[in-house]
Amino acid sequence: MSKVKSALFLTLVSIVLAGLCFMCAVSFNYGGYQGFRSILRRTQKDALLGNSYSLAGKADESGDYAYGNETYVGGGYTVVYYPEGVLSKDAYEDELDARRAALEAASEEEKEDAEAAVEEYTTGYKKSGSLYFKLGEYGAEDEKDQGIASVVDNKLVVDGQFAKEFDSAVASIRNSVRELGYENSRVDVRDGYSVEIFLPNFGNTASQAGVFNALGRVGGFDLKYGASEEDATGINFDEDKNETIHDYVKSVYYVSNGGTPSVAVRFTKAGREIVKGWTAEASGSSYVYFYVGDEPMIALTARQQIDQGTLYISGNYTAATAKATAYALNNALNGGEVSFSFSVGEVFERSALFGDLALTLCYVAFGVLALAMIVFFFVRYHGLGAAHLYSFLIYLLPMILLVWGIPFLHIGIETFLAVLFGMLLHSVSTMIVYENAKKEYAQGKTISTSVKNGYKKTFWGIFDAHIILALISFVTYFIAMGQLAIFAFTLGLATVLSGLCSLAVGRFHWACLMSFAKNKGKFCNFKREEIEDE
Repeated sequence: MSKVKSALFLTLVSIVLAGLCFMCAVSFNYGGYQGFRSILRRTQKDALLGNSYSLAGKADESGDYAYGNETYVGGGYTVVYYPEGVLSKDAYEDELDARRAALEAASEEEKEDAEAAVEEYTTGYKKSGSLYFKLGEYGAEDEKDQGIASVVDNKLVVDGQFAKEFDSAVASIRNSVRELGYENSRVDVRDGYSVEIFLPNFGNTASQAGVFNALGRVGGFDLKYGASEEDATGINFDEDKNETIHDYVKSVYYVSNGGTPSVAVRFTKAGREIVKGWTAEASGSSYVYFYVGDEPMIALTARQQIDQGTLYISGNYTAATAKATAYALNNALNGGEVSFSFSVGEVFERSALFGDLALTLCYVAFGVLALAMIVFFFVRYHGLGAAHLYSFLIYLLPMILLVWGIPFLHIGIETFLAVLFGMLLHSVSTMIVYENAKKEYAQGKTISTSVKNGYKKTFWGIFDAHIILALISFVTYFIAMGQLAIFAFTLGLATVLSGLCSLAVGRFHWACLMSFAKNKGKFCNFKREEIEDE
């Protein structure tokens, strides 16, 4: 490859790698609470790994952690939500035990009804995994008369519409959690149809409960007005114009209004007129309701006429609860239709079992090992160490992006070890190639022939080792569970990237760098064998 082409290629690769390094590792604030969070910051993390850091900034008046001043030392809370008509094993068995107890205590006159209640309950649910699905309507007012599930050939079949709505609800929750911006937050789907949310402990129990309550709210957005929920009326949409709620409400978002955490509702011109007309004679005995699904999320007391393009609602919100409420409302406004609600099942408190600084120490350990590896290659192979550095970054940065981008992966001990093992595998494979090329050069061959023979002699051995390890890893992922499955899948990805970088990427960068070297042997720290005269 010519010097010009090599220079252009290396410059382009260097710019891309520098940009990716910045995106992956650098976080900064701007404009008050706004800020850029690195990929590593946004990547889901295991609650067992404690971390200690501060994103700079000052705590708000509520004492809650808003973006820009978050301090997290590991651990947090996990809440599991179940859709209407879906029960956990414990909830199902508790209700069944209660009905059986009622049957045992029933008099002769009550026994028939008690037996019917037990029979109705046992035949009305079907188990799948650790969940119990209600057979029949999943909403008392469901006009479509669709069941949440049915039994076909003694197998449970979940209704397609319900499955679609569940996916829409999960997407809405993921959006809300992502927008909250809390470190180490996670959203996982368990057993197909329950949702598990983990949020770090941010020091305010009441606020934490409020956030979880808001996150579990799914359904369509609606706007109503009245003296009570029972009497409240909504917007009369013009069907001829195909009007929707979007013709009246533009968006809902979080804002710190004068230092006060608030939910901001932005109306269209038509929406502003509707609210203005509703509250024309308001005196404090009526409310503007902001619904998510079948229940209001905000009941705003109308003490006087409301005539605002953007309505700022504060109340008793902390920064966290205001954010969660705003994001849940906005996702309901822009999300798909959901005709069921979620109920809270299990609640767990999780501790950082590996210590408050475990995650930070993992980063430090990885950095020290990576630096030691890079120093070793530069000392032993001089300029050739740069080729390995390029290939190492091309291995590491995509691995970070994959762990961030694949929903069920997170930064934890298992992924840390898998990525570290891939780094070592890549380094060892590259060193084997370099050593073989070094031997070829020592025997008097040209540098180009030495490189070619070095790769030729080691290619299939390295290729086979990577393929076998990758296959074992992915097979293990499909048959294992929990942390072992995550480790196996991450190791499979790391092995594939290691093989590509060792056998293809590294060789290409070697060729590019060699075009700039006058003494190619010295550049690689390759030496000829000394021959003694007899």
